[in-house]
Amino acid sequence: MIGSAMAVSDVTAGPDLDHVKTGRAAAAMRGTLWSMLSSFAPAAFGMVVFMASSRVLGPAEFGIVAFAASIATFGMAVAPAGFRDAIIQRATITHRHLDAVFWLCIVSALLVYGVIVAVAGPIAKSFGEPQLGLLIPFIGLRVIFDMVAAVPNGLLVRAMSFRKIAIRTGIASLVAAVGCLTLLWFGFGLWALAFSQLATSIVTCAGALIAARWRPGLNFDLKALRQLRAFGLFSTGNHFISTVSIDQLLIGVLLGPAGLGIYGFARRIFQILTDLITGALNLVSYSLLSSMQQELGKLREAYLFGTFASSIVAFPAFSGLALVAQDLIPFAFGPQWVDAVPVVQAFCALGLLTAVGVLQSSLIKSQGQADLWFYYLVAKQSMTVLYVFLFAGWGVSALTNALVIQNFVMWLPSVYMVVRILRLSPWAYLNSFALPVFATLVMIGVGWLVQTELTGAAPLVRLGVTVGTCALVYAATVLLLGRHKLLEIKATLRRR
Repeated sequence: MIGSAMAVSDVTAGPDLDHVKTGRAAAAMRGTLWSMLSSFAPAAFGMVVFMASSRVLGPAEFGIVAFAASIATFGMAVAPAGFRDAIIQRATITHRHLDAVFWLCIVSALLVYGVIVAVAGPIAKSFGEPQLGLLIPFIGLRVIFDMVAAVPNGLLVRAMSFRKIAIRTGIASLVAAVGCLTLLWFGFGLWALAFSQLATSIVTCAGALIAARWRPGLNFDLKALRQLRAFGLFSTGNHFISTVSIDQLLIGVLLGPAGLGIYGFARRIFQILTDLITGALNLVSYSLLSSMQQELGKLREAYLFGTFASSIVAFPAFSGLALVAQDLIPFAFGPQWVDAVPVVQAFCALGLLTAVGVLQSSLIKSQGQADLWFYYLVAKQSMTVLYVFLFAGWGVSALTNALVIQNFVMWLPSVYMVVRILRLSPWAYLNSFALPVFATLVMIGVGWLVQTELTGAAPLVRLGVTVGTCALVYAATVLLLGRHKLLEIKATLRRR
């Protein structure tokens, strides 16, 4: 049983390596606020870069960079990043664990990067895109920097030092954005996008090493590594499945650069919005829930609070984007991306599940059940591969819609896992979504009526009026029907 590795009697952690045990609610609230800033900075800078580059580059060029990034991401996915999660989740750790994980990550990163360099040339030749031969090794350098930062990042999250993470992430995002925009200005095109990805990893790595104030020793303790092995390997499997862009790789092969460019464009918008909304809850929830492994009541309360908080923000954001995409996409990114509108709208439907899935993943893994989550992701990814082959011939829009339907079907087993861990009835869990769902439906209905009335108006006017009206209607509905719920949350936070 994986959880048994958390209680090894011969391991004694110093207080500086222990989980936060007191003032966790306050630490979580501060961490959420700092993580919101940490999520906002890359999302905001990323959107600026994305809007600028989308006006310079076309779908085919976006597709080339997306494909090169997918190869590099595949390399990062096979590296043992899951051992970082083992450091965060394990009840007690020592410096022996940290040193063993660090050297495991370094050696693995060097081996993986060697393979990336070796396959770059043949891949470029087989696809007839010479630039891939240089782009893949360039972006692939991220593997080394991300693995160097694995242990320092784990220590920062374990200690709930989200202020340091936010500052580091903000600086990295600024450096990447300035560098990318500068290169775009001087006409470097797709290399500007490649630079932004690598620069983010380099600055983030340096910031993690400085903020954690930890330096590796030369000791490599196999016994310490074996104590993390079970959870670390399953968590690495989870990381591989959730990180590797198998959908982009297959779409690039089956639909070519143009089809992948449209799909990658829509996926990028979806990812920016997802990071902005749920990024604040991701690391905070995993660290907080890991510290509550023996406290079922507090675990249940924290999880349901996070579910309500994420859905009440994510549901209107993704639904609103789908509603106004027809006007927003051409205005913000240029008319050449009109064909991407239905794909963006499909990803918005997927965003409703992603906001919830982040917390589900954190809960299941935090309770030592990385193996269970791994098997679930394997099944889900297998279905994704099947759907890509079945629906690729129908075009990128139909394929994306099929993948969204598949994700909704595969969401049901994760609900079962959550209610089993929390010992809740399914209806009690689903009830936490009732208010956000109803308020979002009201908002969509009013927004649709506004757009119908303004059919002949200028797109920018229709966009502004729709967004403003929807925001007011949603806020009014939540305050009117959810006042009691909001007061309960406020009282809970004050009491704790």
